[in-house]
Amino acid sequence: MNDNSTLRLAIIGGGQLGMFLCEAANGLNIYTIIISPDPSGPALVKADHGIVAEFDSNDLAADIASLADIVTYELEDVPEKLLNELQREQDKGTIQVRPATGTLKLLKNKASQKLWLRENNFPSLPFIIVERPLAEPQLLLDFGLPFVQKVQTGGYDGYGVQIIESESDLQNLWDVPSMIERYAPQPLELGVVVARSASGELLNYEAVRMDFVAEQNVLDAVVLPTGLDSVINTEAVELARTVIDRLEGVGVFAVEMFLLPDKQILVNEISPRVHNSGHHTLQTSNVSQFEQHVRAVCDLPLVEPGPASSAAVMRNLLYTEKLEFLMNNASGMISSNDGDVFLHWYGKKEARMGRKMGHVTCLCANPDESKRRVQQFLEDSAEVMRGETV
Repeated sequence: MNDNSTLRLAIIGGGQLGMFLCEAANGLNIYTIIISPDPSGPALVKADHGIVAEFDSNDLAADIASLADIVTYELEDVPEKLLNELQREQDKGTIQVRPATGTLKLLKNKASQKLWLRENNFPSLPFIIVERPLAEPQLLLDFGLPFVQKVQTGGYDGYGVQIIESESDLQNLWDVPSMIERYAPQPLELGVVVARSASGELLNYEAVRMDFVAEQNVLDAVVLPTGLDSVINTEAVELARTVIDRLEGVGVFAVEMFLLPDKQILVNEISPRVHNSGHHTLQTSNVSQFEQHVRAVCDLPLVEPGPASSAAVMRNLLYTEKLEFLMNNASGMISSNDGDVFLHWYGKKEARMGRKMGHVTCLCANPDESKRRVQQFLEDSAEVMRGETV
C-alpha cells in the first residue's frame, strides 16, 4: 500500500484521540471514517465520513468493511461482539484490523494483561484476580493491606481504580470483577510511547515522567525530560520496547511504568493506542504519536523521532466552571504570543466536572513554572474572548 490516496482508515471512537488521528491521516492524504456512538464526538468534525452508531449495533462491522481498508481504535473499550465481527471480516480479506483484535482483547482487560506480563516474565507488582471481591474478603486480607482495586474492564482516567487502606475500607469495595494489586507507596511513574509496524520495525519516543493527583488517580502533568538519571531513562525505554516487540503489536502503544525507591522499574499498564503521555509530541517531535500510529497501521514507513526539540510539560484541562468561557469554541489550537504555550481545545459539547476538555503544552522544564504560565495563558485567553484588553 503505497498510494496513500487509495487508503481508507476507519477509527473506532469519536473522542479527541480520534480527532488527532484524523488530522494526522488527512495530512498523509488518507481517507478517514469515524465510528462513534456520540453524534457530538469531536473526531466526527475532522473525519471524511462518520458512522454514528452504538458499538454493538448489528451489521456495524460489515458497514465498516464496506467503507474501509484498515481499522484501528482510539479507545480500548470495544465490545467483544464488534471485535469478533471485525475479525470475521478480516478473515474474509475485506479489512485489516490493527492492532489485532486479539491484542485489544488481551490488553483491554487488566486481569488478562497482568497475566500476560507475568507469563512473559516482565516485572510488575504482585496481584490476584477476583471475580467478586465482596465474596472473597479473607482472600483479600491474606493478600495484604493496603492494596489497589482495579476493575478488569472499562476503567479510564482514574475511574475504576481505588486504594483500600484498611480492613474497614473493605466495605467500599466495588462488587465487580477486579484485579487486586499490591500498593506501591509513592512510586514515580514513567511512560514510553512505542510504535511498531506490521513488518516489526520498532521506534520509540523519549521517556516522560507522569505526575498524578493522588486522591483522584488522575494525571496532572507529563514532564519531558524526566529529570532522572540517563541510565533509568534507558532502562525504561528498553523495557517498553521489549514489551511491545514481544506483544507483536502494530500501531502506537504506551507503556506506563513504576519506578520504585530501590530503582526497580515495573510495568504498570500497556495501552494499545495513542496516549495522553504522548500528547507533547504534537509540539516537541518531528513526528507526532498520531502520525506515527497512522503510518504504522497503514503500512507506511515509520519516521525516526529525533531528540525532543524542547523540554515540555503537558497538562490536561479537566472541566471546571473556570473553563466555561471556552465552551462555545470549536476544536482547535491557540498559542501564546511567545510561542511557548499551546492550548489544544477538543470542542466537546457536554461539560461535566472532571471531563477532559483539552490539554496545554508548555515548552519549559519546570512543572511549577508551567502551571503558572498555563494559568496566566488561560486568564489572558478568557479576557480576549470576552472582548476585554489583556
